[in-house]
Amino acid sequence: MRSMTTDEIRELYLRFFETKGHLRLPSASLIPDDPTLLLTGAGMNPFKAYFTGTETPPSRRVVTCQKCVRVGDVDNVGRTPRHHTFFEMLGNFSFGDYFKREAIQWAWEFSTEWLKLDPERIWVTIYLDDEEAYEAWTKDVGLPPHRVGRLGEHDNFWPADAPTLGPNGPCGPCSELYYDLGEERGCGKPDCRPGCDCDRWLEYWNLVFQVYDRKDGGVLDPLPQKNIDTGLGLERAAAILQGTTTNFETDTFRPIVARVEEMTGIRYGEEARTDVFMRVIADHLRAAVFLVGDGVNPGNTGRGYILRRLARRAILRGDLLGLKEPFLHTMVPLVVSLFQGAYPDLPGKETYIGRVLRTEEENFRRTLAQGMQRLEEYLASAEGTVIPGEVAFLLYGTFGFPLELTQEIAAERGFTVDQEGFARSMEEEKRRARERAKMQGDIFVTEKGALGEMIRTLPATEFLGYAVTEAGAQVLGIVFGEKALDEASEGQEVQIILDRTPFYAESGGQIGDTGELRTPGGRVEVRDTIKKGDLFVHQGVVLAGVVRRGDSVTAVVEGSRRLAIRRNHSATHLLHAALRQVLGPHVEQKGSLVAPDRLRFDFSHYQAMTPEELREVERMVNERTMADQPVTTVVVDLAEAQQMGAMALFGEKYGEKVRVVRMGDFSMELCGGTHVERTGQIGLFRILSESSVGSGLRRIEAVTGHGVIEHLEAQESLLRDAAQALNTRPAEVPARIAAQADQIRELERRLQELQQQQAGSQAEALLSQAVEVNGVKLLATPAGEADRDALTRMADTLADKLRSGVVVLAGLSNNTVIFVAKVTPDLVKRGAHAGNLVREVAKVAGGGGGGRPDFAQAGGKDPSKLESALGKAAEVLAAQLK
Repeated sequence: MRSMTTDEIRELYLRFFETKGHLRLPSASLIPDDPTLLLTGAGMNPFKAYFTGTETPPSRRVVTCQKCVRVGDVDNVGRTPRHHTFFEMLGNFSFGDYFKREAIQWAWEFSTEWLKLDPERIWVTIYLDDEEAYEAWTKDVGLPPHRVGRLGEHDNFWPADAPTLGPNGPCGPCSELYYDLGEERGCGKPDCRPGCDCDRWLEYWNLVFQVYDRKDGGVLDPLPQKNIDTGLGLERAAAILQGTTTNFETDTFRPIVARVEEMTGIRYGEEARTDVFMRVIADHLRAAVFLVGDGVNPGNTGRGYILRRLARRAILRGDLLGLKEPFLHTMVPLVVSLFQGAYPDLPGKETYIGRVLRTEEENFRRTLAQGMQRLEEYLASAEGTVIPGEVAFLLYGTFGFPLELTQEIAAERGFTVDQEGFARSMEEEKRRARERAKMQGDIFVTEKGALGEMIRTLPATEFLGYAVTEAGAQVLGIVFGEKALDEASEGQEVQIILDRTPFYAESGGQIGDTGELRTPGGRVEVRDTIKKGDLFVHQGVVLAGVVRRGDSVTAVVEGSRRLAIRRNHSATHLLHAALRQVLGPHVEQKGSLVAPDRLRFDFSHYQAMTPEELREVERMVNERTMADQPVTTVVVDLAEAQQMGAMALFGEKYGEKVRVVRMGDFSMELCGGTHVERTGQIGLFRILSESSVGSGLRRIEAVTGHGVIEHLEAQESLLRDAAQALNTRPAEVPARIAAQADQIRELERRLQELQQQQAGSQAEALLSQAVEVNGVKLLATPAGEADRDALTRMADTLADKLRSGVVVLAGLSNNTVIFVAKVTPDLVKRGAHAGNLVREVAKVAGGGGGGRPDFAQAGGKDPSKLESALGKAAEVLAAQLK
């Protein structure tokens, strides 16, 4: 094996397959011609239509070197030897021409005769039941069977786990080629082989046999033709041939790392932390250069977001290495020089790529100082040691402050960041971004057809519901499906827009109102009210007659339902205030649901509430409801509201005018929902549950008013039923349960004693079944229905009675097999190993397991193989004793 440059390997591969009748095609763009993909992430992506047979390829044999970008494992980049965002994939493809045997033979020929890899160090894996591939490797190529492994769909199906998890599209079993980098790079385990997570085995080539088109539900339809799709990782091949420990020391990475060394004065290889930073810069810079070169611009969505994220991650690492001025653009010429031979279009784009990256870095660096100031302000006033995800996202979204930097600074101050909360905020922002994409002017257009047109053209709905639940109005629009109607008749499900309405539209956690719209000629049952842009949309069905555009209408909200909602909404304000008093000012509302039958309140807190805290919160809320304090509202400027002391949460967005809701001297919040006039209208308040919904995020569910009465009645009914079942009075239920629990414990104790006696008797009977294996007593026998604990006790008893021997027992439990193995200490010294023994036994029954040399457990899925599995024990023990 001789050392080769990356350029030489690339050209050699393309030329080799040209000799096999393949048409060489240039790399496709990183921007795929496929609406289902953001970026080209595999060599086969440009050829999906050829694989499915919907388009005709220019040749039935094609070879390419495809530039790819994947960001699914971006956090691993720099931390492992081989993870990258940008990489090159060498691929040879057959669209209904040759199949497995040719693909396998040519992969071996190129590896051993053209790359001159040591054939003794090449191992392969195949899909579990792929006998055709097995025959090709062992008979056609001549690979020893022990160097052909069989793995499941996660490892030897492409895409990984496609049959079970998807995605839809062309897929099939695959065979992977591994290069043995030497035992010194391995984990040292005796069963270390391809598929092990250690660094010994480098998977460098994947041969995919595309024979299926996956559909929804995991349906695998045969493709109209059998195809070949292979991928040889160019960076991995270079690492093998150049003898480097990681891909980052190869000739398309090391010069970039060396330039970072020059700029920072820090030597690569001296400290793991700075090595990771340098690798990230090298990897992300390569990706950024090619993304910009293919027409991607930094942005906040889609491909632009991916580019921006990679660039900023690289900038951040540079900042941590001491690079305080823009530097990415200065390294673009170096990257271009490394790849211009394979991609001759790059030099012409060099200036443009540099300008885009410089502008992006300059803009980003301006935000870093602002973000730092805001973070410092938060840390100075923070309660607790967890920075909420919403705070981190505000810094990210408003100032472009990356999560990694927030985490770095937080760690230095003894803080952590709620990453789950950050992810939730990110997902919510993506949802809002999709809505903004439909925006025209200052109006959100989230609907197509007639409703979308009305959102653009009709005046904003005037909301009257703070003061009344019944009001006169005029019908401005009627929508059926996506069409505008002049009139709707009985039975039609419609959306109706009024000029004014007492109906509250779902917002701020409070669900929409229901009720009726009554016109001179008809009635509409309103089943929900939602807000679209500035319009309140009444969704319902025409109950009788005809409703016409322009009709005068009486809008009547379902009063009892609205009152129940008002009770629950006002209760959330009291609950919020009580939580802050009991738990501390770090508590902030993170979400809510206000429905007629219940309320749900999510809030920031670092641990589960104690029963005492829950009782205290409940007591405080009920004190305020019984005090019957007035609930007042006022609309003021935001600044005035803040001066009043109204709660405005960190990161919440408000308009110029805000509505302040005050409940006595206990609670004052900004809120646009509907509330009771006095706290006494809430009635009783009862907490039903408190639970976790994420890191640093808790949830309380509660009821008020009639909901409390219904809850208490249900609880009382349960207590009466329990008393009846226990044949006692309700007041005596706890004592009766305690007495029965004592009885149960005593019975369990006696049962265990009997089981131990039975196990001893059974053990005596089983001892006669022991056989000798190389002079060692082996007892491998079924033990009937038995759980793990019973088997363990029995194995201990048998081993004690044998004094020197090996015991393997199999029990049945819930239609599965449980295996236990016990080896006496003297035989452990001779090489017997319970963990390895029981693992091999369990495999026969479709299971696995393991453990210590002296004791181990395992499970099996197929009870019908129990006897066969136990029969394996003698063979495995004999091998161990040798």
